[in-house]
Amino acid sequence: MRSWECRGTLTIPRGTGSTGVIAALLVALTGQLSAQVILPPDAAVKAYQAGQAAAQRKDWPLAIQKMNDALATGHTHARQHFGASRYTVDLYDPYYWLGVAHMELGEVLEAKRNLLLSRSEGVIDGFPESADLLGRLGTLERREAQLVALREAPAPTPPAPVPAVPAPAIAPASGLTARDAEPPEPQGAAGAGAESILTLFSAGDFAGAEAEVERFRRVRPEAREADLLASLVLGTRYVLEGRTDPALFARAKKALASWRRRGGGRRTEEALLSPSLLAALKGT
Repeated sequence: MRSWECRGTLTIPRGTGSTGVIAALLVALTGQLSAQVILPPDAAVKAYQAGQAAAQRKDWPLAIQKMNDALATGHTHARQHFGASRYTVDLYDPYYWLGVAHMELGEVLEAKRNLLLSRSEGVIDGFPESADLLGRLGTLERREAQLVALREAPAPTPPAPVPAVPAPAIAPASGLTARDAEPPEPQGAAGAGAESILTLFSAGDFAGAEAEVERFRRVRPEAREADLLASLVLGTRYVLEGRTDPALFARAKKALASWRRRGGGRRTEEALLSPSLLAALKGT
């Protein structure tokens, strides 16, 4: 009987039964599969470069997908001068680009988590991306502080009731009788405010958040914060829905213009709106 060979790595001696052959092949294949858990560096770099190209085009969902593909190859740590043969990069740091993409989409928690991971790896230090990373982390911290301030703002005080003054009696004319005055339309709930708007917005309930903005406006018509919150809700919805509804974008721009006309500050805008959304609303 001839010897069986498995591509130069396994030799089964003569006289080995079929059960022994199968067992030997399983051992060999298991070893080969375990050795391929981490793909070659080229596979990671190829996906990484595709993600960078998507980011340059501002295709943030595709950038996230490609950076996750790079991590799925098993190369989960940032590296300098990484890759081989055709695909090489000076800096391999998928976490930085994931942080950028999530931040541009307004996904604050994922953005901060990935940017902190990139910073903790320490490889990005000394590269131009390092300054951008620190700037983005600073912006996220300011935005979080602004959100906390909005959540902790005191609930609006309902206006004092106005005593009802009976209308003077009017003599009926042409056989018509005087009608009783209709009751006024009830006001919006006093609890409508920034906290409920932001809660619905964070949960992705844009329709509910928009309805809360309108209730906030009815309860506190003098509060300019409603305009900025409307710009956040409508503008983010416009971006996430693929920029298919120009009416949403027009309403978001109108709300931002109203915020500024009523004395809203630019620093508050930058703390609450993502850089890409703010640039789009400014028309840059």
